[in-house]
Amino acid sequence: MNNPSLILFKSVTYAQRGGRVLSQKGISSYMIRSQAALGGGSCSYALKVRPELLQRSLAALDDSRIPYGKVYVTDRSGNFAEYR
Repeated sequence: MNNPSLILFKSVTYAQRGGRVLSQKGISSYMIRSQAALGGGSCSYALKVRPELLQRSLAALDDSRIPYGKVYVTDRSGNFAEYR
């Protein structure tokens, strides 16, 4: 997945639930353990989604009331920048 967006979750359970919701909406995602620097120094998990599906993904998570943390997008160099 080129230049994916990352949606961080505080636990693996929330990330798994989020992945199921996205799958039900036809949105492909991939769960990873996120880097400590992105997770605020703590362990966290993230869903990788295609950048063009980020808005739709966040709306689906909001509608399902699945809590998520920070959201990151990647720039052309592959560096992460906070989305909100």
